[in-house]
Amino acid sequence: MRRIANGNLVLVSAAACVVWIAVWAWITRSGGPVSSLFLPSPGDVVERFGRMWVKPYIGSTLLGHVFSSLSIVLAGWALGGIVGVPLGVAMAWWPRVKWLVFPIFQLIRPVPPLAWIPLTLVWMGIGEPARIFVVFIAALVPWLMNSMQAVGSVDPLLIDAGRTLGASDGKILTRIVCRTALPTLIAGARIALGNAWTTLVAAELLAATAGLGYVALNASRMLDTDVLVVAMLLIGLLGVLLSLLMKLATHVLAPWSLSQQKG
Repeated sequence: MRRIANGNLVLVSAAACVVWIAVWAWITRSGGPVSSLFLPSPGDVVERFGRMWVKPYIGSTLLGHVFSSLSIVLAGWALGGIVGVPLGVAMAWWPRVKWLVFPIFQLIRPVPPLAWIPLTLVWMGIGEPARIFVVFIAALVPWLMNSMQAVGSVDPLLIDAGRTLGASDGKILTRIVCRTALPTLIAGARIALGNAWTTLVAAELLAATAGLGYVALNASRMLDTDVLVVAMLLIGLLGVLLSLLMKLATHVLAPWSLSQQKG
């Protein structure tokens, strides 16, 4: 029954997409209520997408811009994990570390990633390291918070059982705590990747020479709305693809968590 329900939802979603595209085509038709200067037709967007895929636009093909954006986002996201996961685990496992770090973290956590841009310019100037740093800031908070929550929510009985069997703190942490906390850690990775991707356009304000955010900003200045829509749609589609890949990672790395959710 659940498979049938899911299949129906897919059909409804597909039908809704067709309806939205039809409405879009109707309002942007020749002589329609919306000028192509403000919103291009679906046909214009598809045509521009094809041209940008094979011919360079502001220095690179569309695939090159996609690769540039992905490299910045994945670098910042990975750095956030390298810093956030060990720090979050340490804060949950050793109370002294938590009380040393947590007050500072609580102070800077509400600051939006975009608010770091002026200080980033002072520290790093303009260039790729600055863009990676802004994405890193966006990814750090969910990495750290979910890691701390994941380790802190492990059943104490499991830890006590490990100690009773003579396991060292290191083995308990790596073989019991981290394995039990893995689904929550993956959830944190997924949220962090979403945060990193949505910060992309702001990061590419910092003197980028390639990337989807750079394409969108340049197109808005030149009133190339068909290019702008292509960039926006690709940003959205790639965001969905990254989210699906993180779901796949959950299936592969922590399949037991999915069975628990279904139960």
